[in-house]
Amino acid sequence: MKKMTIIFALLICISCSNDDDNNNSTVETNIELVTGINIRSSEFSAPTQLGNPNVLINNQFIAYPNPPAGALSLLASENISDVWIIPANAQKTFQQTDFNSVLNSNLYAESLIESNAEMEFMNLNTTNLVLNLENLAAGYYRVFVKINGNLYWDNIYIPEDNFEIDDLINYWN
Repeated sequence: MKKMTIIFALLICISCSNDDDNNNSTVETNIELVTGINIRSSEFSAPTQLGNPNVLINNQFIAYPNPPAGALSLLASENISDVWIIPANAQKTFQQTDFNSVLNSNLYAESLIESNAEMEFMNLNTTNLVLNLENLAAGYYRVFVKINGNLYWDNIYIPEDNFEIDDLINYWN
């Protein structure tokens, strides 16, 4: 009986660690995952990286200020046609992942983005856009933009009323 219990316990341990390995290969690309953000106060300020942001910008656009104060500006190198804002969850996972080798413009289906969007702005034709985010709850979000048929995204944080930037910085340290 003891041998059966030990064998059963070993099987559970082995199967659990295999599940963890399998989940990690897909979790790093979860559409709702935020592994860090780039904060910036204006279009001219250099971003400050917190955590290891799982973003795909490719010098196509910038989102500022981040964290936004009621409104978020998007400035793109070419015309933005669509924008989606998706609620996200911050996790300090994958801090060693090279997201440049993992993320690409074809990673998420547009239908998946649309079905998860809390806000969407469609059929645009602009390089400079200001989005009113006052109705969004405090928390992390992913901002997806479509430029020339390609998808790019950045992570933002909508602060609570009693927000202190040091709290955000300390979370990611």
